[in-house]
Amino acid sequence: MIIITTPLGAAGLLAIAYLSSLFANFSRRLSTVTKMASHYRWFLVANALFIVAALSQIVRSTAALAPDLAPPLLLTDWCSLASFHIPLTVGVTIDLVLVWYYWGWILKERVE
Repeated sequence: MIIITTPLGAAGLLAIAYLSSLFANFSRRLSTVTKMASHYRWFLVANALFIVAALSQIVRSTAALAPDLAPPLLLTDWCSLASFHIPLTVGVTIDLVLVWYYWGWILKERVE
């Protein structure tokens, strides 16, 4: 079953990167209309971190499927932490902060 589901991990990360690019475009338009400070460029940094995590997922899953052919460094926990978990965590944190900054007013509005 691991062989069938291995490519889906990277596809999910690329979907998150696409969602982040949508947020960047909408936030750019919102900041133009409302004359907010333009912090939307940080979405591009988050996208780059998501792509690094997706590439790491592809390389590490390929190494896990053929452990005899892969360098042993790719199968260590430190490689996973440095190339997948940290970029993913930093990218999600950047996205969360920026989405809250640009779109937090929606939660503050009250329906009367």
